[in-house]
Amino acid sequence: MNQEYRVKKVWSFALQHLWAALTQWLTRGYSFFSAVHKKVQDDALSLRAMGLTYVTLLALVPLLAAMFAVLKAFGVHNLIEPSLAQALEPLGEPGAEITRRILEFVSNLRVGVLGAVGMAALFYTVVSLISKIEDSFNAIWQVRHSRTWGKKCSDYLSVVLVGPVLVFTALTVIASAQSHTVVQYMIANEWLGPLIIVATQLMPFSFLCIAFTFLYVFVPNTTVRFGSALLGGVVAAVLWQLAGVGFTAFIAGSTRYAAIYSSFAILVFFFIWVYASWLIILVGTEVACFHQYPNSYRAELDGKTPLSQERLALTALAAITRRYLAEQAPWSVAALAKNMRVQLSVLEPLIETLLAQGILFQTVEPEGMMLGRPPEQIEVVRVLDILRTSGGEPDTTDGGDAISALLDRRNQAVAHALDGVTLRSLATDNPLKD
Repeated sequence: MNQEYRVKKVWSFALQHLWAALTQWLTRGYSFFSAVHKKVQDDALSLRAMGLTYVTLLALVPLLAAMFAVLKAFGVHNLIEPSLAQALEPLGEPGAEITRRILEFVSNLRVGVLGAVGMAALFYTVVSLISKIEDSFNAIWQVRHSRTWGKKCSDYLSVVLVGPVLVFTALTVIASAQSHTVVQYMIANEWLGPLIIVATQLMPFSFLCIAFTFLYVFVPNTTVRFGSALLGGVVAAVLWQLAGVGFTAFIAGSTRYAAIYSSFAILVFFFIWVYASWLIILVGTEVACFHQYPNSYRAELDGKTPLSQERLALTALAAITRRYLAEQAPWSVAALAKNMRVQLSVLEPLIETLLAQGILFQTVEPEGMMLGRPPEQIEVVRVLDILRTSGGEPDTTDGGDAISALLDRRNQAVAHALDGVTLRSLATDNPLKD
């Protein structure tokens, strides 16, 4: 009896904690994706997806022509057709027709006839396409500066020219492995066979995740952690698969559109699918960005507040002060942002404000930031005043009315409460005692 009672008690305890953990996980997941949804609307991803759709339609044939020329040199140019057909598979029969037409354009493009100017224009179009993609990614990551044109040409063209060869090599290795005697024996095995078949069926989805992950790591002009890019890649791949199923059903029941647009219905469906694809890719970028910089979006659901800016600035100054007291090399802005797990673009305006007011100085060798004065001479109230006035808050304490008097009392109360609190005491985690 006692044994049965203890088992029930342990089981009840385990279920209670499991339910609590599940509830906490679901709450965090809901908050995360709610913030992503709000950021998607704020960033106007639908408009960015429309712009990328337009650019893609202009540069798709030159991009495929460049890849076709490289693959043709290795004698494997037929690899483009199945890849393009798989990307347009949700379109059904119209997708096969569009694939055939696009490849006809690519095949008829004679690289030898173009000449030097034509080749330069071809590669310029390709670089411009990827540059527009980078601009959209940089806007989501809030990166202020894009790559220089020299770096764009070297980075983009290396991917366009070397990427197809690496993909073909990977597919060749996989095909060779599948035909290996050991693999065939494993497939014939009663227990391992089903697992091998399932793994083979999941391979296209895995390649899709890898492709999106590479895109999220390579394209933005900032450092993207692999884990964040992988999460965005998995989310984008799942959305892509779901959108493909939904779009296939939409095509099957769209006889009315075919009757209205006639032969142009194929192009309409193609435009819609390209737009949906870019929207999914940009949503995956938002997920990767949120995952990498959770601290930057703690207040995303409520909007940015002066309090969040003050917290961020004081946290940065405390970190800089600790480096100063420890006689270590000064922080660079990028390294400090990475350490605080916030976006560089969020921290940079605050640092620039503090530099302009002499709270911080810029060092050249080593490159970084140092305090403009000893930390015991920099009062926290002074920093808060700088942040408040730099944010554009008007000075309403000299109006002589009741509201101005109230605001003046507030400022005096804050100054009295923080009297004697300096960056030194803040950095030693004992801000109320100097």
